Amino acid sequence: MIRLIVLLCLASPAAHAQSLSFTSKDPDKPIQVTAAQGIEWQQTDKRFIARGQAKAVQGDLSVMADELTAHYRDTKTGGTEVYRVDALGSVTIASSQETATGAAAVYDFDKAVLVIEGSPVTLTTASGKVTASEAIQYWSQEKVAVATGAAEAQDDTRRIKADKLTAFFSDAKPGADKSSLQQGDIRVVQGEGNVVLRTAKETVRGARGEYNRETGIAKLEGNVMLTQGENQVQGGFAVIDTKAGTSRLFGSAAEAKSSSPTVSARVRALIAPKPQTTPTPQQSGSPQSAPAQPNR
Repeated sequence: MIRLIVLLCLASPAAHAQSLSFTSKDPDKPIQVTAAQGIEWQQTDKRFIARGQAKAVQGDLSVMADELTAHYRDTKTGGTEVYRVDALGSVTIASSQETATGAAAVYDFDKAVLVIEGSPVTLTTASGKVTASEAIQYWSQEKVAVATGAAEAQDDTRRIKADKLTAFFSDAKPGADKSSLQQGDIRVVQGEGNVVLRTAKETVRGARGEYNRETGIAKLEGNVMLTQGENQVQGGFAVIDTKAGTSRLFGSAAEAKSSSPTVSARVRALIAPKPQTTPTPQQSGSPQSAPAQPNR
């Protein structure tokens, strides 16, 4: 096992975020990198490549993969900073409050965005778990996670599935009322395409939906079907109060005097770097070949 102390400070707008940021709480500490098959420093390209059970640790944050690549650049003050980290093969990213796993990942420090792919890819937090067959993006500044491909979010009593799930996280400050959501907890989940909400009593299906964990209210719209045991009812819009244990079915959101489930326009506009999981001819050749790079 080869060990290298990389004296590069992680400088990013989200460097001091507390939860779900996948940045260290000790951003001024050096990054400790270990690898079973060696560490290559490509000074011309300004990157480190660690191969074979590679692990990078900074404070409470760790990144493990078959191969890790850290891209760095010079700063105006004469120092250096990492601006992107790529991970390929058996990826696990863990901090004190969350863990993400997948086949490939990239963290862009300028955008403060993590993209992790795999089949499945998982994101586990103190308030629940999100899985997907394609990818999960996490935007630390916006406190938004987007899961695509048979996506599912679950906590102790409820599950919501959809082709695409968007989770918004709480920004509650430490010391807030413990009965309410805490910082980093999933606050709202929005689903698009083949939405399924399961509670202890029933299963509700629709084209799109929204679940507010703080209020316990779920809304589904579009060819809604509500199933309780052997009983089924259909409608255009459903309101489920998971705390009160009541479900109401309507012809439309207007009839229910409620707003429809919506998806933020900002979330629709998010464009993230994409990990490349397919080896290139370079990768399958010489052991000294550089790894495939994520598309930017």
